[in-house]
Amino acid sequence: MSFGHHKKHGPFSDPEGDAPPTRINLTALMDILSNIIFFLMASFGAQTLELTSASKVALPSSTSELSLKMSLSVAVGMEELFVEDEPIGRLKEGKLIGLDDSRFHPRLEETLRRVRAQRIAKNERPKEEDEVVLFIADKRLEYETIDRVMKTCARAGFTKFRFAVAKK
Repeated sequence: MSFGHHKKHGPFSDPEGDAPPTRINLTALMDILSNIIFFLMASFGAQTLELTSASKVALPSSTSELSLKMSLSVAVGMEELFVEDEPIGRLKEGKLIGLDDSRFHPRLEETLRRVRAQRIAKNERPKEEDEVVLFIADKRLEYETIDRVMKTCARAGFTKFRFAVAKK
C-alpha cells in the first residue's frame, strides 16, 4: 500500500486537472436578494399613511403599536372637514358650520351614505375595514365637535371608528 500524493475527487474538482475552477454565478443570487429587500421595504412602508387633507391637523400622541388598517378617512381640522381628501364642510373656531335642526351635518351624512352605497355595490358582502372610519381629529377640537361628526357618521351607517394618532 502506498501513501503517495493522491488528489481527492470532489464535486467541484476535475479528475484530469485541465479544466479551470468552477465559478459561482452571483447574478441570480443578487436578483433574489434585491427582490427580498424590495418586499421587506414595501411591507415596512405599508404601515404609514400620508394624510394630505390633514396637513393642518395636530394629532394627539400615542405609544400604541397596533397596525393601521385602511378604511374610510374622515378628517376634522380647526377650519375644514374632509372625507377621503374631499372638502365637505367648514368650521369656525373649531365648531361645525351648517348643522341641521337635529344637530347633524347633512353634507357629511350625504357623502358618507353615497360612499357606503358605492362600496356595497362593488362588494356583495362588505369587509370589516369597509365599515370602519379612520377618524383624524385635531387634538385642539372640543368634544362637542368630535361628538357631532361621530354621530353623523353613525347615522350614515359607519358605527366603528379608529382614531389616528401621532406616534411618540
